[in-house]
Amino acid sequence: MWTLIIDCAKQLKLHAKVREKIENNAIVYEIIEVETDQYKLALISRHNIPEEGSQHNILNCKQLVQYNFEVLEEEEL
Repeated sequence: MWTLIIDCAKQLKLHAKVREKIENNAIVYEIIEVETDQYKLALISRHNIPEEGSQHNILNCKQLVQYNFEVLEEEEL
């Protein structure tokens, strides 16, 4: 289930999937590195189409919240 990011320290961890929704489309990233308040994101898919190659973004928590990123929360069994 996708949940809006509010508290990075509690919601985000290494290898978590995050997405940025733009209108009806979504860009999905994986967190590949965490350093203090900086999250290095590797692009996984854009508009439900898998991406090849390596495109990275580095955002801090404030930016993730500001741009309404969501995190994929693993459902507990």
